[in-house]
Amino acid sequence: MLKSNNIPTLGLGIIENGKLSEIKVYGKLNDKTVASYNSLFNVASLTKPITAMTVLRLVSLGKWNLDEPLDKYFIDSDIAKDPRHKKLTTRLILSHQTGFPNWRWMNNDKKLRFEFNPGTKYQYSGEGFEYLRKALENKFHKSLEELAKEFVFQPLDMKDTSYIWNEKKYSERIIFGYNNSGKHAEIVKNKTPNAADDLITSVEDYGKFLVAVLNNDLLSSKIAEEMKTKQTETKKDKFFGLGFEIYDLGNDELYCLMVVPIMV
Repeated sequence: MLKSNNIPTLGLGIIENGKLSEIKVYGKLNDKTVASYNSLFNVASLTKPITAMTVLRLVSLGKWNLDEPLDKYFIDSDIAKDPRHKKLTTRLILSHQTGFPNWRWMNNDKKLRFEFNPGTKYQYSGEGFEYLRKALENKFHKSLEELAKEFVFQPLDMKDTSYIWNEKKYSERIIFGYNNSGKHAEIVKNKTPNAADDLITSVEDYGKFLVAVLNNDLLSSKIAEEMKTKQTETKKDKFFGLGFEIYDLGNDELYCLMVVPIMV
């Protein structure tokens, strides 16, 4: 299947009955080496659920408020003169209702701006998550990496997961990405966390995280329900909760999904 679809590598984690039962990694690490089960992936926008869970854990512990205006902790200079920045809250960011574009660099002038009033509709935004990161770091005087380690990575024994590139630890286990011409894509080596993108992790570590989400090992029952609550409609029978997309299957059945934009 990999060969017929021209896919270099596939990482597969099987979760059965609330447990990670099997880990498989197929294909190649790079042009010379076969990938091992503990190979590392840049999981792109699957970074966002990790950030969301870190924040929701802080909310569960009474250390952070979903609905407190973020201007108490951070105001981006690009929107400082726009009074709508006072409406930004964690709830709106985790449900992608900030009014921001996905990334400011997509604008001609590379400046951040509101494209609609916060809280009035859905628009997917990495900028929102980065805005939240800066507010969190100002409040706690810790980096997002430190907060995630304390409240998610260490409790779940996720030893191979980080927002920050570690050359010694990762260079020989990182899966190479490829562009659509079949050439190596540049490995992203972040020195500071990005709340929306470029998390480094393994199938085993991310599987541990998903099991914790399924079993609600990190959140209070109240915040777990908030996470699954429909915050905004994205399409017919599709909604965003807090960090997760929700499909309404009818008959009172909900299916939560972590959203990954397809990147070429």
